[in-house]
Amino acid sequence: MAMAAGPEVERAEELAAQHRVALLVARAAPLDTVFHTAGEQVAMLLGAAAGAVLRFLGEERAVVLSSWREAGTRGLPVNAEVDFEGPQSALVRVRTTRRPARLDSFEYGRGELPLYMRASGVRGALAAPVLVDGEVWGALAVSSIREEPFPPGTEERLTPFAELVAQAVNNSDARRRLVQAADESRRRLERELHEGAQQNLLALALKLRLAHERAEEGSLLAQLLAAALTDANEATAALDDLGRSLHPAVLAERGLAPALQALAARASVPVQLREVPARRFHDTTEATIYSVVADGLRSATGEVEVSIADRGDRLHVELRGCAGKDLDDAADRVAALGGHLEIDRLPTGEAVVRSTVPVER
Repeated sequence: MAMAAGPEVERAEELAAQHRVALLVARAAPLDTVFHTAGEQVAMLLGAAAGAVLRFLGEERAVVLSSWREAGTRGLPVNAEVDFEGPQSALVRVRTTRRPARLDSFEYGRGELPLYMRASGVRGALAAPVLVDGEVWGALAVSSIREEPFPPGTEERLTPFAELVAQAVNNSDARRRLVQAADESRRRLERELHEGAQQNLLALALKLRLAHERAEEGSLLAQLLAAALTDANEATAALDDLGRSLHPAVLAERGLAPALQALAARASVPVQLREVPARRFHDTTEATIYSVVADGLRSATGEVEVSIADRGDRLHVELRGCAGKDLDDAADRVAALGGHLEIDRLPTGEAVVRSTVPVER
């Protein structure tokens, strides 16, 4: 007959579960990985059938960002939006009290969420707030299909896991703000180049052209002016390329698809844009995707195929035919947004670059 684990063993298991999540937070793992692991670890620890991280979208609505559940157990899918209302909702109490809450029965609950829970066989649920910058950002929740309720006070055990989720969100927001600040600096520098140095060079080239036209044909002065005009035109083109590499104006004005089309047209190798989303995204997301493609094309020696698939909550980028070199900056940008970038080396020496970038909700 198996003996129940003692308090010391239970405490060790709890600390080990928290440690697994904390390691992911410390390593800046993608947010969806942290969310999924937190839900899994706390659910398994408490003997729950499912665990999830939800983000509040308003007073009585939330979106499911991650969902773990036992095999054969029904649960809310990722990206599902649910309405919750009334004093019988654990999520309402979490949002209003900023404290962990429990609900031992969905039998008398009204609205969309209790109805779904009853249909899924869920008997009770626990939730704890995820506090980001002092605000209730969302909740970490677990649910049970057992007839007996969770032991008294179990909801408090969610708090350390919810705090780790909050830390991961805070860290991700800080990294995103750094990327946004860098992008703004690039945009400002691009504007200054375009409105300052570039205009001065264009004016200089015009003066040189006028002087060359008035110089005696074939004279030494005419030759010097022609050479100077060539240098001025080359400097203008180089400055224009530098401005586009910092932050192309078309990206900010028209979005990702036109910017990538322009990038492909200027590339030194043939580029096939297989799939490009038409809708707009957050400035930082668009700049990050553009950076991945631009850096991938820079080292390419043959035809490159580019595909950017819009999956709603994230963008999947794939480049085939590039060398896969000098992508450290792009990989850092992707990681700062909670995504990841990987490079598969082919026997031919070419590479397939794959990147996933979350889309802000």
